[in-house]
Amino acid sequence: MSSLSTGGAAQIVAVDLGGTMARAALVGRDGVVTARLKEPVRHGAAHEQVADLMTRVAGDSGAVSAVVGLPGRVDRVRGRLHVARNLPATDLGRLSAEHLGRATGLEVRLAGDAELAAAGEAYFGAGSRTGTTAYLTISTGIGAAVVSEGRVLAGRVSGFQIGFLHLLGAGRPMIELLGSGQRVREVARELGAEVDYRTLTEIASENDAADGTRAAREVAGRALADIADAAAAAAILMCHVGSPDVLVVGGGLARAAGTAFLDEIDRRVHDAGTSHVSWDVEVRPARCGDDAGLFGAAVWHLAEPYAAAAAAQGRRPGAQDQHSMTRKKGDGDDTDR
Repeated sequence: MSSLSTGGAAQIVAVDLGGTMARAALVGRDGVVTARLKEPVRHGAAHEQVADLMTRVAGDSGAVSAVVGLPGRVDRVRGRLHVARNLPATDLGRLSAEHLGRATGLEVRLAGDAELAAAGEAYFGAGSRTGTTAYLTISTGIGAAVVSEGRVLAGRVSGFQIGFLHLLGAGRPMIELLGSGQRVREVARELGAEVDYRTLTEIASENDAADGTRAAREVAGRALADIADAAAAAAILMCHVGSPDVLVVGGGLARAAGTAFLDEIDRRVHDAGTSHVSWDVEVRPARCGDDAGLFGAAVWHLAEPYAAAAAAQGRRPGAQDQHSMTRKKGDGDDTDR
């Protein structure tokens, strides 16, 4: 990871709340991490857990601000988590900037977890700050975001929730159910055994002709095909909606699947006859790993969507703002284009 001059050496309390793990770190504007914590998500008490992690990681550092990445739709204007499939409803109301700020004494900004990871990859990893980076994470669920010229593309509510889309219409499985860790968990229930992606590949390649082995092989093979199809569909979708120069693929399942998985996504994206992606998109593996969201928090003051910046200034962007939403020299934005 390279260092970056992003304006000042202030320490930011960064939190990345995922579907299974909660990570927190003290990170400088240059992306250098000086303290970190990680623990499994306490579903039903995630709001308390996040506040506790923020307080512990801040310690006596003198940090005054925090950026919290959340797994779902973030309402930027109201400063709260709007909806999240991986968290119980009891967590939603208190995963807000106001509640977390009161609990920790920090100035808190919220972001989508995929948005922070996209910013982290664009500024410090496999993406591009000067072009357009589409980020796709395949992990507990499927998440996505786009960073263009250093700024996350989104409105007042975090967008690109492509995991919610039904590939073949209403009533058919969502992309997320077919192409993420949720599909792996479904196979585990069907087989009555603990499995991960690597285990699926081993079961699918088993040569034993016994009936039980053959049935398990068919289950695993279908799951692997579903995951590949859904991941490729999500990648192609992100190309069409974001028109990126670079498509960065990350997430725990993508890492576990390895280069063959990424190569298959690349092949399908560049099969212009079926993908209809007619321009050059470079498909790259994510470089920042699980730290992508933490790095993104370090540059959120540069990368946050215009709607988030406007909300932080106590106003809502409306039609009258559209012509003024451009960067001007001397406005304090030191993004290197």
